[in-house]
This record gives sequence, structure tokens and C-alpha cells, in this order.
Amino acid sequence: RIGGEIIVDAPLDDVWAILTDYDNLSTHIPNLVESRRIGTKGNLLGSEPGDGNHKCQLYQKGAQKIIGFDFRASVTMDMVEKVLVSGNTVNSALDPKTLPMFMPEKRIGFKCIDSMFFSEFDGEWQVQEGESSVTGEPQCTVSYIVDVRPKGPVPVAALEWRIREDVPTNLRAVKKSAQEVGLRGVMASRSALEMKRTSNDRVNDFVGRFKDPRTMEYTEAEEVWSEDETMAMYLQDDYM
Repeated sequence: RIGGEIIVDAPLDDVWAILTDYDNLSTHIPNLVESRRIGTKGNLLGSEPGDGNHKCQLYQKGAQKIIGFDFRASVTMDMVEKVLVSGNTVNSALDPKTLPMFMPEKRIGFKCIDSMFFSEFDGEWQVQEGESSVTGEPQCTVSYIVDVRPKGPVPVAALEWRIREDVPTNLRAVKKSAQEVGLRGVMASRSALEMKRTSNDRVNDFVGRFKDPRTMEYTEAEEVWSEDETMAMYLQDDYM
């Protein structure tokens, strides 16, 4: 088991926004080269990342240097968000207005479901909000634990050492993003991405209305003439 903890001078919402920015975690955590959701089954209708009830399957690829070599490993995990009040899990969607009164603790449990490199990569992120004893401002304790069991042709001791060394680096990176980016930055990024997707959808829809001329089907125009309709009749009209 590998773990670590750090104090972050930021409100819980700012820290939580970074940890649940699943599709962009690689921008916050330095040794992640890819992070994206590949499934969201089992959610309530309208569930979104960070709402405290969200579930998803998350694919991540990390890169580390082990014994002087670049080593890349990927893992797909089941992610489950939880909100706890006084140690009890609550549904944050039911009565979100009461939660701030109790300074809830938020957790993200993760469990490996597919990997060529790990038979076990299970753990949890924990975020507990409090107040700074010096400034009285919101302050969070962020904890991370993971149980790791490598498989296949992997240098086990070296890999575990590398992960152990990376945990403090990752915690410091989460702290930096929470204090500099936070909830506002994450939401702005999501809005910009959604606008881009909407714009692309509109362009694709517009382009899709026009067929490739090479594949268009043509029909012969039907000509309808009256019995007294002749070219001579039109020429006569023009000169009169």
C-alpha cells in the first residue's frame, strides 16, 4: 500500500473540481499522459462529474522513468464518488443545501478493472475541509492511498518505488491546480469545450446537408408543351 497526504489552502469545491476533472486530469497531474472517461453506466439521470454521486469508467495512461528507461502503463478503473457527513454516506443530490453546514468529506474510490500491467490498482482519494488555524480561511486535507500489485514482465520493486516517489509530486500538483485553477477554471474549460463541440456539430450538420456531387442522383426533367406552343410563336411575340 502506498499513500500520502497534503494540506491545501483552498475550499473543498476547488480541490474537488480538480480531482473530478476526469477528462482533463493529465493537465493537472504531471506523470499522466492521458485520462478520459470511457463509460458512465449506473448514474442517475443528469449526473455530472463532481456531483458526489457520479460513477464512471476511467482510462488512464501514465509515464515514468524506471531504471533509466521510459515506462508507460495504462489502467481502466471504476470510479465512484461519495459524500460523507459524520462518517455516513449521503446522496448529495437529495438535499445539497444542508451539506455545507456539516463540512462534508468527499471521496473518490477507484478499482482496477482492466490492465496489462496491474492485477490490482485500487484505492481512494479523500478530501476533508476545515479552517486554517492561522487565517481562518477554508483549508483542505487531501489524502491518497492505493494498493498496487503489478503483473507481467514488470520490474516490481522498481515500479513500486517509482509510484511511491510520484505520490508526493502528484499531491503537490493537485494543490497547485486547486489554488490556481479551482472550480471556476474547470467550469470555464468545460464551457469552452462544450461550445466547441456544439459549433463542430453545427458545421457537420450543415455540411451533411450537401451530398458529394459524385454520389448525387440526377433525374431527367420532364418537358410539358402545349399543342400550339412553338418557337415561331415566341419569336413572333418578341418582334411585335
